[in-house]
Amino acid sequence: MIWMERRSKSKQIKPNSNIWLPLYCKTVCSVLFVCLFAACKSPAGIIGSGAAITKSEEMFFASVLDHRFRFNTLSARIKIDFKGPQKEMSARAQLKMICDDRIQLSVQPFGIELFRVELTRDSVKILDRMNKRYIAENYEDIKEKTKIDFNFHNLQSLFTNNIFIPGESSISSGQLRRFRITKDKYAASLKIKDDTGMFYTFTAGEDEKLHSTSINDKYENHKLTWDYSDFQTIEKQRFPFKMKAGLTSDRKTRGIVTLTFSTPEIDRPVKTDFTIPQRYTRVTFSQIIKSLDIQ
Repeated sequence: MIWMERRSKSKQIKPNSNIWLPLYCKTVCSVLFVCLFAACKSPAGIIGSGAAITKSEEMFFASVLDHRFRFNTLSARIKIDFKGPQKEMSARAQLKMICDDRIQLSVQPFGIELFRVELTRDSVKILDRMNKRYIAENYEDIKEKTKIDFNFHNLQSLFTNNIFIPGESSISSGQLRRFRITKDKYAASLKIKDDTGMFYTFTAGEDEKLHSTSINDKYENHKLTWDYSDFQTIEKQRFPFKMKAGLTSDRKTRGIVTLTFSTPEIDRPVKTDFTIPQRYTRVTFSQIIKSLDIQ
């Protein structure tokens, strides 16, 4: 077995497939879950210096935007750890990102690629080299089925510790009025609702960096949390070397994926390729999720 599975049971987890489950859960967490499962067939606290937030809401919002992580390209080795109610697994991967263009994740246990995932501005694609099949889904088609705001730029922001506006590709200090801000001495939360009624909450510390992003429905029955920690400096910018994505459905934790970055580099030449072999069979995202029994 190529994957490192620490515990094995015959029954696999079945996250709820309710249509209001955020699309991020289906495209981000599920993409990672697919890679982990197929091979084998609450937000973290704000950690900072303890300095108080004394700025006005307008100045703090502007500072959060000013401290956004900026890059042209980003590449890194990543360790992926999955923890579910009945399983724990680990894998190694290579991440490549080209700003505003694509995100590519190559899952390579012991240097052998088993899966390649590519997120572009208009589609989600997955190569399953083990089973000689692939997925190619268009965002617009997914949005039409689920009626949930979503785009590539929002996903890119999740991976790079940046605040965003649901369904939009940019954000500016003049858009503060679209957020509801609550602030205490050491942290501030910025909340915004999309056109479908989903709530997005960005929590920043006194360092003016995001420490958590959460997406949930009105009653928090379904929720995705994306926590950031272990901030280190890359080219004079603070970047979280650890990210933890947690999926909750029907108020029960369905799975947690932890991404641990190793030697990330920015603004270096990056080559990406997504050539689909002719003999590979095309399947839908829902088909592969159903076949893996993780729906």
